[in-house]
Amino acid sequence: MNPPQNRPAPEPTQGINWKALPWALMLLGALLLTSQFLNSGQGPQAALVWYETSGLRKLEWDNYLSWLRFNGQAEQAKALEQQLREGNPHPWGNALLSEQFVTDSDARATDFWSSSQIQQWKTLREQAPQQLEQSPLYRWGLAAADPRPSRFFTAPFTGGTLWLTLLALACLALVAQPLERQLGPGRLAVIWLAGSVLSGAGYLLVTGPGQIPLHGAAPALMAILAAAAALSRKAIAITLPRGKQEPMSLNLPAWSLAFIPLALLIALTLGHPPMTANLSAGLLAAVGGALLALVLQPRGDQILVSETDTALLPPEQQQTMANGWDALGRLDGNTAERHFREVLNSDPQQFDALTGLFIAQQMQQPVQEAWHDTATTLFARPADDIGQATQIAQHWKQYPPASKETLPEKCAWQLVITLTQAGEYQQAEKLAARFAEISDKPDNRQNALTVLREALLSEGLKHRADALKV
Repeated sequence: MNPPQNRPAPEPTQGINWKALPWALMLLGALLLTSQFLNSGQGPQAALVWYETSGLRKLEWDNYLSWLRFNGQAEQAKALEQQLREGNPHPWGNALLSEQFVTDSDARATDFWSSSQIQQWKTLREQAPQQLEQSPLYRWGLAAADPRPSRFFTAPFTGGTLWLTLLALACLALVAQPLERQLGPGRLAVIWLAGSVLSGAGYLLVTGPGQIPLHGAAPALMAILAAAAALSRKAIAITLPRGKQEPMSLNLPAWSLAFIPLALLIALTLGHPPMTANLSAGLLAAVGGALLALVLQPRGDQILVSETDTALLPPEQQQTMANGWDALGRLDGNTAERHFREVLNSDPQQFDALTGLFIAQQMQQPVQEAWHDTATTLFARPADDIGQATQIAQHWKQYPPASKETLPEKCAWQLVITLTQAGEYQQAEKLAARFAEISDKPDNRQNALTVLREALLSEGLKHRADALKV
């Protein structure tokens, strides 16, 4: 039987945009979630359970505390006893891993043990290395009595608080794609490593003697979240499903992604004094991550070419786009222009094609008159993210010296907004001043100057913001 002729054809399904996925941050998130269960810093450690149940703790723990006091470490002994009263078993690791204590005990064993107890102690001590191999916490360089700097890096891979780690990763997922596209995997790796070291250092700034950084992934992730907040000039849009009703849209300021986990760390600190160290770790990592992102962000010829819009094109147009960029690499402006125009015939606002056409026409001598039309279209296009805004700002810097044409007013006011998003405040102010007196479009003028004024105020430039005639 023939199928009905009026049945609508199924809509073509779009494949996953594999190239645009934030692979570096996805890998990091997977490692952190895996370590949450394989290297838990909160659950019982095999070596510590064995230390208590084998009888070794009963034999040497009191001796270890006396040994600390005898060697001028009475404060540490007191702190370890307090941690044990609070239910923290990790202080036992200090005795288990102290080579100096074992050496001194072996030399003076007859002073406080009988012959049978000495034999039992030596037998158990021979088993300690094997037990430590079965304890993930101490395998990862986080031993309580181990002063190696590796603890600063490996602390984020301990378990920590599961729900707080999941919350930090959820916040990171909202900005992972644009952030990785903007900074690139290499810069993100640098920020992550710095966040790991800073979070460990922040923990040890306020922690007591004998404690070690077991704060989990959330404080170190604050470095990447703060980096995203420092580089973002746009609100984060979140759509929440509501069943049969229309989805609810929320616009969160960029800084909220770093503030939410930090606020929860502060709330936990109120009821759990050891969490003060976690809060210190998160604060130091956040400040360091934000400052490092501002230093490492691409500038000038380091701008990364966006692949998101290109990857959404049909395969044949992706190939056409690739041919256009290849032609630019060969300095063949005519061929590049032809390829980019072919893409723009089906999508006149395609960002990568517009930027490619702008460059292709610019390199042709003498410069074509059509370059002005391309520039007007590019500058009138709202930027989807800070990476696009930065590219438009760089092209604007190349445009005025080579063109005597005047931009349409609507295009100029949109360019003021784009320059503001890119952080080019002086360029935005200069362009706004040029068009403010002759403006015939009060709505566009008001919107652009309001955006610029708010950005200047957020940067602490109140005197310049007040000079704008909004």
